[in-house]
Amino acid sequence: MQLEFKAIAHFLIAPVYLLGSLLLFSCYPTPLGESGDESVDSSELTLGTELTEEIDRLVAASLRHNGPGVAVLIIDRGAIFQKGYGLGQVVEQRPITPDTVFDLASVSKQMTALGILRLMEAGKLELEDAVMEHLPDFEDPDPDNPIVIRDLLNHTSGLADYTGEAWQETDEAFARLTIEDHLQWLNQQEIESDRGVEFEYNNSGYALLALIIERISGQSFGAFMAEQIFTPLGMNNTVVFGDLDQQIPNRAEGYAVSPQGDVEPSSFPSVIAGDGNIFSSIADLVRYDQGLRNGDLVTPATLKLAFTPGTLDDGESFPYGLGWEISPDYVEHRGSWYGTSTFYRHYTQVPVTIIVLANDENYPVDKLVDDLARLLRD
Repeated sequence: MQLEFKAIAHFLIAPVYLLGSLLLFSCYPTPLGESGDESVDSSELTLGTELTEEIDRLVAASLRHNGPGVAVLIIDRGAIFQKGYGLGQVVEQRPITPDTVFDLASVSKQMTALGILRLMEAGKLELEDAVMEHLPDFEDPDPDNPIVIRDLLNHTSGLADYTGEAWQETDEAFARLTIEDHLQWLNQQEIESDRGVEFEYNNSGYALLALIIERISGQSFGAFMAEQIFTPLGMNNTVVFGDLDQQIPNRAEGYAVSPQGDVEPSSFPSVIAGDGNIFSSIADLVRYDQGLRNGDLVTPATLKLAFTPGTLDDGESFPYGLGWEISPDYVEHRGSWYGTSTFYRHYTQVPVTIIVLANDENYPVDKLVDDLARLLRD
């Protein structure tokens, strides 16, 4: 039976940025990178009792009693709020905590992009390199106008998407599809548009990026990401899921809560990575976000490149960078898959980040992030 794909697959385009967001954090006069707060011991700072109580009330009102829940992370000018709500395992009544591990789904894309950018900084590739330069077995549909690495990052490759209608294989084949197998599948597909002419969100592009990382580094994608990003930052509970039998400690079980409040288990494991399949906790994402801001992963100039809107061949720009959707004062990304819904917003003008991870695939993570942003503004 063909897999019944959700239209959102790993990702949903985020809503237009919050009206008036340029004034959202006007109480902070100092731009990011000039505050001098990087040396502050954030563990000793809090958001204040009144605000945390408002957050508790807001989140509690959005959840079903004794049902799945969310992990919320707010980093606000050195103060860190991280808390779990609801259950990570409904039958066992296991609560969600800051250490509960969630499937990040398409929030993984920014991390894959960082892996590519680290290889760029090491001189192993350039963003304008043709994909077939690093994947010689990739059959480019137009070698005279080849798809380049930047096209994969920006979603302008025009390639078929394995999470879309082009996939006609079985559920079992989908679940076992590796990034190597995916390349062979992709070589058999018709291109959907010429490269560089339109933005079309594409999970296959990020699977190819993971394969490029493997071919250049000589490591598995999971080993490379652990060595280059997770381990140096102390993200000890963050892993790439790459085996259907792989056990992830403290993992949140996935559910789907219906509009009527019914809770059903929901899960569709797969082994393909790059576009998704990184699992992490908000406790680890504190370290990740601090690593971004402190320049521990890539230089500020490279991070600025990741946060820059893409440009089509005709010069038209679009609000997606390298693994991030771009708004005037923040970058963000949503992830959605069976049993999980995630949202990561990283403000670029002030040191503020809001992350919500849910183990209910229908949970409105984008709305909660917007609501939390309004609380901080007020």
